[in-house]
Amino acid sequence: MKPVVATSGLLFASFLYRSDLHSETSLIQFWEEKFGKGFSFAPLNNPLAAYYSKEMGEGLKRVFCLTSETFPREFLLTAKLQSLEWEEKWAKADKRMVNVDIGFLSLENFILATTKNFSHRVFVGQNIFADLTYYFHQGELQTFPWTYPDYVDEEKKEFFLWARSYLLQQLNG
Repeated sequence: MKPVVATSGLLFASFLYRSDLHSETSLIQFWEEKFGKGFSFAPLNNPLAAYYSKEMGEGLKRVFCLTSETFPREFLLTAKLQSLEWEEKWAKADKRMVNVDIGFLSLENFILATTKNFSHRVFVGQNIFADLTYYFHQGELQTFPWTYPDYVDEEKKEFFLWARSYLLQQLNG
Protein backbone atom coordinates (compact mmCIF):
# COMPACT_ATOMS: atom_id res chain seq x y z
CA MET A 1 0.00 0.00 0.00
CA LYS A 2 1.31 3.44 -0.97
CA PRO A 3 1.72 5.95 1.86
CA VAL A 4 -0.41 9.08 1.71
CA VAL A 5 1.61 12.18 0.86
CA ALA A 6 1.14 14.91 3.47
CA THR A 7 -0.02 18.24 2.12
CA SER A 8 2.15 21.31 2.50
CA GLY A 9 1.31 24.04 4.95
CA LEU A 10 2.22 27.51 6.12
CA LEU A 11 5.21 28.36 8.24
CA PHE A 12 4.53 30.58 11.25
CA ALA A 13 6.58 32.65 13.68
CA SER A 14 5.68 34.58 16.78
CA PHE A 15 8.21 37.20 17.78
CA LEU A 16 7.93 38.36 21.40
CA TYR A 17 10.34 41.28 21.61
CA ARG A 18 11.51 44.27 23.60
CA SER A 19 10.01 47.29 21.91
CA ASP A 20 12.97 49.49 22.88
CA LEU A 21 15.38 47.18 21.02
CA HIS A 22 13.36 45.94 18.05
CA SER A 23 10.38 47.08 16.05
CA GLU A 24 7.45 45.22 14.59
CA THR A 25 8.48 46.42 11.13
CA SER A 26 12.10 45.25 11.44
CA LEU A 27 11.04 41.76 12.58
CA ILE A 28 8.50 41.43 9.77
CA GLN A 29 11.16 42.50 7.26
CA PHE A 30 13.60 39.98 8.77
CA TRP A 31 11.01 37.19 8.42
CA GLU A 32 10.21 38.16 4.83
CA GLU A 33 13.91 38.20 3.90
CA LYS A 34 14.11 34.58 5.10
CA PHE A 35 10.79 33.20 3.81
CA GLY A 36 9.30 35.69 1.34
CA LYS A 37 6.37 38.07 1.56
CA GLY A 38 3.61 36.92 3.82
CA PHE A 39 1.15 38.09 6.42
CA SER A 40 1.59 39.65 9.83
CA PHE A 41 -0.62 40.34 12.80
CA ALA A 42 0.13 42.15 16.07
CA PRO A 43 -2.09 40.62 18.76
CA LEU A 44 -3.32 42.94 21.49
CA ASN A 45 -3.49 40.26 24.17
CA ASN A 46 -0.16 38.85 25.42
CA PRO A 47 -0.94 36.83 28.56
CA LEU A 48 2.62 35.59 29.09
CA ALA A 49 4.33 38.99 28.74
CA ALA A 50 4.75 39.27 32.53
CA TYR A 51 6.31 35.80 32.66
CA TYR A 52 8.81 36.59 29.90
CA SER A 53 9.61 40.07 31.26
CA LYS A 54 11.59 38.39 34.07
CA GLU A 55 14.12 37.24 31.47
CA MET A 56 13.68 39.80 28.72
CA GLY A 57 12.74 43.02 30.52
CA GLU A 58 9.73 45.32 30.25
CA GLY A 59 7.95 46.71 27.19
CA LEU A 60 7.31 43.39 25.46
CA LYS A 61 5.26 43.26 22.30
CA ARG A 62 4.37 40.43 19.93
CA VAL A 63 3.99 40.07 16.20
CA PHE A 64 2.87 36.98 14.30
CA CYS A 65 4.29 36.27 10.84
CA LEU A 66 2.95 33.72 8.38
CA THR A 67 4.27 32.68 5.00
CA SER A 68 2.06 33.17 1.96
CA GLU A 69 3.76 30.29 0.14
CA THR A 70 3.44 26.72 1.33
CA PHE A 71 6.28 24.61 2.70
CA PRO A 72 6.69 20.86 3.20
CA ARG A 73 6.00 19.77 6.77
CA GLU A 74 9.59 18.62 7.27
CA PHE A 75 10.68 22.25 7.14
CA LEU A 76 9.39 22.83 10.68
CA LEU A 77 12.60 21.32 12.09
CA THR A 78 14.87 23.47 9.91
CA ALA A 79 12.95 26.64 10.75
CA LYS A 80 13.07 25.95 14.49
CA LEU A 81 16.83 25.38 14.38
CA GLN A 82 17.21 28.68 12.51
CA SER A 83 15.07 30.47 15.11
CA LEU A 84 17.36 29.28 17.91
CA GLU A 85 20.27 30.90 16.07
CA TRP A 86 18.29 34.15 15.74
CA GLU A 87 17.47 34.21 19.46
CA GLU A 88 21.15 33.71 20.27
CA LYS A 89 22.21 36.43 17.82
CA TRP A 90 19.77 38.95 19.35
CA ALA A 91 20.57 38.03 22.99
CA LYS A 92 22.32 40.42 25.36
CA ALA A 93 24.32 39.14 28.34
CA ASP A 94 22.97 35.62 27.72
CA LYS A 95 19.36 36.82 27.98
CA ARG A 96 16.92 36.63 25.11
CA MET A 97 15.69 39.95 23.80
CA VAL A 98 13.47 38.19 21.27
CA ASN A 99 11.59 34.95 21.90
CA VAL A 100 10.73 33.20 18.63
CA ASP A 101 8.01 30.57 18.46
CA ILE A 102 8.07 28.60 15.21
CA GLY A 103 5.01 26.72 14.06
CA PHE A 104 3.45 24.93 11.13
CA LEU A 105 -0.16 25.25 10.04
CA SER A 106 -1.71 22.40 8.07
CA LEU A 107 -5.34 21.81 7.17
CA GLU A 108 -5.60 19.36 10.08
CA ASN A 109 -3.70 21.12 12.87
CA PHE A 110 -1.23 23.70 14.11
CA ILE A 111 2.05 22.55 15.65
CA LEU A 112 4.63 24.58 17.56
CA ALA A 113 8.26 23.45 17.64
CA THR A 114 10.00 23.45 21.01
CA THR A 115 13.22 22.32 22.67
CA LYS A 116 11.33 21.15 25.76
CA ASN A 117 10.11 17.56 25.96
CA PHE A 118 6.83 16.61 27.62
CA SER A 119 4.42 13.68 27.54
CA HIS A 120 2.30 15.07 24.69
CA ARG A 121 5.23 16.20 22.52
CA VAL A 122 6.79 14.15 19.73
CA PHE A 123 10.52 14.14 19.00
CA VAL A 124 11.24 15.28 15.43
CA GLY A 125 15.05 15.37 15.52
CA GLN A 126 18.05 17.38 16.72
CA ASN A 127 16.52 17.95 20.18
CA ILE A 128 13.35 19.49 18.74
CA PHE A 129 9.85 18.36 19.67
CA ALA A 130 6.47 18.97 18.01
CA ASP A 131 3.74 20.35 20.27
CA LEU A 132 0.24 19.82 18.89
CA THR A 133 -1.36 23.17 19.76
CA TYR A 134 -4.64 23.15 17.80
CA TYR A 135 -6.62 20.78 15.70
CA PHE A 136 -9.44 21.58 13.32
CA HIS A 137 -12.72 19.68 13.57
CA GLN A 138 -15.76 20.45 11.42
CA GLY A 139 -14.36 23.88 10.56
CA GLU A 140 -13.73 24.80 14.18
CA LEU A 141 -10.41 25.32 15.90
CA GLN A 142 -10.01 23.15 18.99
CA THR A 143 -7.46 23.59 21.78
CA PHE A 144 -5.99 21.10 24.22
CA PRO A 145 -5.47 21.34 27.99
CA TRP A 146 -1.77 21.97 27.25
CA THR A 147 -2.27 24.69 24.63
CA TYR A 148 -0.16 27.68 25.70
CA PRO A 149 -2.17 30.58 27.20
CA ASP A 150 -0.73 32.82 24.47
CA TYR A 151 -2.68 30.81 21.90
CA VAL A 152 -6.12 30.25 23.46
CA ASP A 153 -7.83 33.63 23.26
CA GLU A 154 -10.36 34.44 20.54
CA GLU A 155 -8.13 37.01 18.84
CA LYS A 156 -5.50 34.39 18.04
CA LYS A 157 -8.02 31.69 17.19
CA GLU A 158 -9.59 34.02 14.61
CA PHE A 159 -6.17 34.63 13.06
CA PHE A 160 -5.50 30.90 12.72
CA LEU A 161 -8.97 30.20 11.33
CA TRP A 162 -8.37 32.89 8.73
CA ALA A 163 -4.91 31.45 7.99
CA ARG A 164 -6.39 27.98 7.54
CA SER A 165 -8.97 29.31 5.05
CA TYR A 166 -6.13 30.99 3.16
CA LEU A 167 -4.17 27.72 3.14
CA LEU A 168 -7.20 25.85 1.82
CA GLN A 169 -7.43 28.32 -1.08
CA GLN A 170 -3.70 27.91 -1.79
CA LEU A 171 -3.88 24.12 -1.85
CA ASN A 172 -7.01 24.06 -4.02
CA GLY A 173 -5.42 26.42 -6.53
